[in-house]
Amino acid sequence: MSNHKTMPALRLKLLLALSLSLSASLSAGATELVGYAVLPADTFAPGPASGQFAGDGSKAAQPRFPSQPVQGFSGVHFGQNGSYVFMPDNGFGAKYNSPDFLLRLYTLALTPKITPAGMGSVNVGSFVQLRDPDRKVPFLIVNENTPERLLTGSDFDIESFVPMPDGSVWIGEEFGPFLLHVDATGKVLSAPVPTPDLGTGKDPAKDVVRSPNNPGILATSPAPGALSAANLGASKGFEGMASNPAQTKLYPLLEGTVTGDTAGTLRIYEFDVASAKYTRIVGHYKLEAPANSIGDMATVNDNEYLIIERDQASGADAKLKKIYKIDLTKLDAEGNFVKTEVADLLNIRDPQNLAGFGPGFRFPFVTIEDVLVLDANTLLVANDNNYPGTGGRGADVKDPNEFLLLKLDAPLTLGAGIGRK
Repeated sequence: MSNHKTMPALRLKLLLALSLSLSASLSAGATELVGYAVLPADTFAPGPASGQFAGDGSKAAQPRFPSQPVQGFSGVHFGQNGSYVFMPDNGFGAKYNSPDFLLRLYTLALTPKITPAGMGSVNVGSFVQLRDPDRKVPFLIVNENTPERLLTGSDFDIESFVPMPDGSVWIGEEFGPFLLHVDATGKVLSAPVPTPDLGTGKDPAKDVVRSPNNPGILATSPAPGALSAANLGASKGFEGMASNPAQTKLYPLLEGTVTGDTAGTLRIYEFDVASAKYTRIVGHYKLEAPANSIGDMATVNDNEYLIIERDQASGADAKLKKIYKIDLTKLDAEGNFVKTEVADLLNIRDPQNLAGFGPGFRFPFVTIEDVLVLDANTLLVANDNNYPGTGGRGADVKDPNEFLLLKLDAPLTLGAGIGRK
């Protein structure tokens, strides 16, 4: 006959054992969460109403949103006075549903929660609006015949950026893919730079990498039954881009495989800032699985760079969200960059329970597109929440923008000027 009085104690022991087992599995070699902050999904900035268009370009009777959503962060760099500059992407996920989403760079003040009793906060400050009043863009844009020619998510899908010492900004985008050069006020300084193919047997004077959304492809649609001239998948352009510490060279990283390259390998180009010309393909980053994507790229030193790699799932279905380190001088037997895992974003220790999910923290958003080296031991990581998308924190919960400070297991070797100055 069982002793019912012992059952609660037994259950308690089992639950404790399970908790300790989970904590142990998460703590083994795991990165530690040392700061956490959240920007609610429904955060808006001044500007015209938006979200009136569907994926096929059709227009609803009314916009969904009263102004401009502050969301979809796809790149981050240091701002002034301890702030950060975050760059949203093209808006609502496609070329044809984003003509009323304005392309901007936002200044954010982050105060992460660093103690259990603390309160994290994110304050949205000023923004820089991208625009082309001098008509440098050689193809039609949404606001073609307006004085300021404000750029929208139907004109460019901006995904990565690097601020320069003179205050200007180089931006990597996906529709071309192009590199854009804007001044400190967001004004386009020169025509978008196309991406030369530079592959084996190619002529860089005429062969270029083009996505299906490249203006040249769209202007010359193939005849019925003919193949498209695009040699890169849609939304597979310059998702990541970093510079060398001296900021004389850019290293833009494609998110997709160029036709003719080995499946699942991604080109990292070298771009000379002074001449504004591509010089070579530095090498190839190999995905853990061809269906994966990269999210961002950050500088460690002259040779070493961090890259976010992710699968296409979110929530409980997410299996791979990791940050790897590569060395541009080290290749494996297949000729791809050697990868060293730096952080597993689905296996983060949170001993202080800063995020409120217990001792083990997962960052299971489908798109994680922001990484920045704060110092040798600490990274800032944030997600692109694909507003008003759901799935990271619940099927019916709009994904917020979450900001993590992560303490690494082993310090990075930083180049001159890398990290918060």
